[in-house]
Amino acid sequence: MMSMSSMSIESEDNGEFDAIATGERSDGGQLGARGREQKEKSAPDVRVEGMDDDDSFSLRKFAAFVGPGFLMCIAYVDPGNFESNLQAGCQFGYSLLWVLMWATLMGLYIQALSVRLGLATGWHLARVMRDEYPTPARYSLWIVTELAIIASDVPEVIGTALALKLIFGLPTVWGVLVTSASTLLFLALQQFGVRKLEAFMGSLVGVMSVCFVAQMGMLEGGDGGEVIKGIVVPIFQNGKALFIGISIIGAVVMPHNLFLHSALVLSRSFELGERSVRRALKYNVAESALALAVTLVINFAVTIVAAQSIRDADFDDPTGEKRQGIIDRPLQNAPDMLKDVLGKSAKGLFAAALLASGQSSTITGTYAGQFVMEGFLEIKINPVLRAFLTRTCAILPSLLVTIIAGDEYAEFLIVISSVFLSFQLPFALIPLVKFCGSEKIVGAMAIDPRALQRTWVIVSAIVFANIVLLCVWVHESGAVNGSPGGVFLGLFVALFMILYCASLSALALRPVTQNLTMQVRDRLENKDFDRLDASAEGEEYI
Repeated sequence: MMSMSSMSIESEDNGEFDAIATGERSDGGQLGARGREQKEKSAPDVRVEGMDDDDSFSLRKFAAFVGPGFLMCIAYVDPGNFESNLQAGCQFGYSLLWVLMWATLMGLYIQALSVRLGLATGWHLARVMRDEYPTPARYSLWIVTELAIIASDVPEVIGTALALKLIFGLPTVWGVLVTSASTLLFLALQQFGVRKLEAFMGSLVGVMSVCFVAQMGMLEGGDGGEVIKGIVVPIFQNGKALFIGISIIGAVVMPHNLFLHSALVLSRSFELGERSVRRALKYNVAESALALAVTLVINFAVTIVAAQSIRDADFDDPTGEKRQGIIDRPLQNAPDMLKDVLGKSAKGLFAAALLASGQSSTITGTYAGQFVMEGFLEIKINPVLRAFLTRTCAILPSLLVTIIAGDEYAEFLIVISSVFLSFQLPFALIPLVKFCGSEKIVGAMAIDPRALQRTWVIVSAIVFANIVLLCVWVHESGAVNGSPGGVFLGLFVALFMILYCASLSALALRPVTQNLTMQVRDRLENKDFDRLDASAEGEEYI
C-alpha cells in the first residue's frame, strides 16, 4: 500500500510522451480485473503518492503534474501566433489586445474541460467520440479534425521556410520543400529523448520571448494608457480587424489541443476516487493556467512591439513604403523589431527561435494526430509516418501559394489557416461541452448547469463571430455580384453557411447516447485497487 503521508515523483528520461506517442498505453477505462492485471505489470513514469491526506495546495504535488499543460501551450507560441500577433500590432496597434486576452482566458477554460473529460473517463476526446457517434458522423468528424491538424501545420511549414531564408538566404520555395525533411530530423532526435528535445527547443523560444518582453519594456511612457485601453475596450475598427481577430482566436484555441490535452493528462498516475480525481483536476488546471499566463505575456509583448515598430517606421519613412513592407512580411521583418535588445544578432536568434517553435509544434501536432487517428479509427501509426503524412498535405498549399504569389502571400496564408481553425473549433468544442455536461459521460465530474450555460455562450460567440466574418467578407470584397462568377460564389457561400450551421446545430441538439456510468464509477468509487497507473502496457495506449 502507498504511504498516505508522503509523496514521491519518479520519472524516466523520455517521460510519458514517448509511451503515449508509440501507443504503449492501457485502455484507461477498462478497470476491474483487467485493471488489476495491468497494475501488476505497470512501471509508471510519474508516481504521485500521499494524495489523500491533505486538500491544501502543495508545490511538491503540483510539480508531479507539471508537463502536459506546458506541452499543450506550445501551440500558443507557434509561428501562427507570431504571425497573427504581428499582423494585429502592425495594422491595428494595441486595439486587438482584448481579443488576445479573452482568447487566452477562453482557451484556459476549454482546456480545463479537456482535462476534466480525460480524468473522469480515462479516455481522450477522440476515443469518447468514437463510441458516441454513428459511423458516417464519426468519419465526417475525423476528416474535419484531420483538416484542422493539417491547417495547423501550415504555419509551421511556412515559418520553418522563412527561418531557413533568414539563416541561409534560401528562397522560400526551396525552404518549403526542405521542411519535408523535418520528419527525418524528428526521427533522428528521438534517440536523445523527447523531453530533452522539447527542453532545448523550448529554451530557444524562451530566449526569444524574453527579448520581446525586454523590447516591450522600452516603450515610451505615454504608451501605457493606450495598451490598457487596447486590453479593456472591445472594438473592431473594420472588417479586416475582425479577420485578424478571428485568426488570433484560431491561433490561440487550436482544435487539436483539445484532443491532445485530454490524452496527455492521463500520462500522470494518480489515485482513484472522486476526491483524488478532483485534486488531479485542480493541479492540472493550475499548471495550464501558469503555462497560459506565460504565453499571454509573450503574445502581448509581440503585439505591442509590432505596434511600436510601425510607429517608428512612420517616423523614419513618411512615404509609407517601410510600413507596408512590415505589414506584408511581418515575420521576415521581426528581427528589426528587436534591434534595440539584440543588435546584429537579432536576425540569427529570431530565425533559430522561429525554427524551434515550428518544430516543437510539429511534434505536438504529431501526438495529436496519433490520438485522433487511434480514437476515431482504431488505427495506430508510427509517429514519423504520421508527421510525414501531415507535413506532405500541409506543404502542397504552402508551395502553391509561394510559387504563385510570393513571400507576402505565404505569410498571409498563415493567417488564413488560423481563421480556418476558428471555423473548425466548434466541431471539437461542442462534443466536448456535451460530454462534460452529461453525468452519463463524466458522472459526478459533470459541470453544473450555470457553468454549462456559460460554456454554451462561449461556443455561440465563436460560431457567431465566424458567421459575421464570412458575411463581412462577402460584403466588403465585392466578389459576390451580378456576374455569373459572382452569382456562383454567392450560392456557394450561402450553401456553406447553411451546411455549417446545420452541422453544428445537429451536434449541439443531439442527445448523448452512450453511457459510461460503470466505467466512471470504477474510476471515482472503485476501492478494489486504489491507483491508476497510466503508463501500464496494454492493447491501447489510453
